[in-house]
Amino acid sequence: MPDKEIVESIHFGNHQPPSEYVKTDTGQLVTPEFLALIQQSLSGKLSETSQTDELSPEVKALAEELSVIHLPEWRTEVGRKLAEPTVTSIKQAVRVAEYLVKRGVRVHPELEEIRWTPTPGGQPGVFDTGIHITKDTAGNWPAPDPEDFYNLEDIQVTKTDEGFWVATHPRGLASEAPTKTDAYAALVDQLRQRITDARHSPEE
Repeated sequence: MPDKEIVESIHFGNHQPPSEYVKTDTGQLVTPEFLALIQQSLSGKLSETSQTDELSPEVKALAEELSVIHLPEWRTEVGRKLAEPTVTSIKQAVRVAEYLVKRGVRVHPELEEIRWTPTPGGQPGVFDTGIHITKDTAGNWPAPDPEDFYNLEDIQVTKTDEGFWVATHPRGLASEAPTKTDAYAALVDQLRQRITDARHSPEE
């Protein structure tokens, strides 16, 4: 029947991701732009382009805040949890920042009531939820104890289809063992090592 048209196509095996995506070391498919964003967050800078070099200090400060946003846990006034800590970003952060500055928005460090702190030895900033701190009674920003990041209560242990036990922690750590106790203990050792390393690492 020459008048018939193809309405569906099927591809078998060896399926490759779209060319605009690349695979990371952990097997995630991400865009080159997202990888660039990771590098920006690690360096604490926006991409080095002539556009950002020409930005006013007000626009640059706001754009850096918008490029990667670490949101704390969200609760109602009565304490009901609405959302877990998360990380988000605003596309075209520079363009949005330029617009907001023209609308009168500015970054005022002296008005800061909450501050995000990265996890010591943790994942890159775009994956790290870190923790948020507030000023102490003297008006200073305290240095959080590494144990505040690596809480044992956050460990979850599950059994795989193959019969092994896997213990995971939201800070990006995991261990696998034949028994539930061994998996948990191995992860506790990893947490202990992270805490020890953080306490003995030189302050930046």
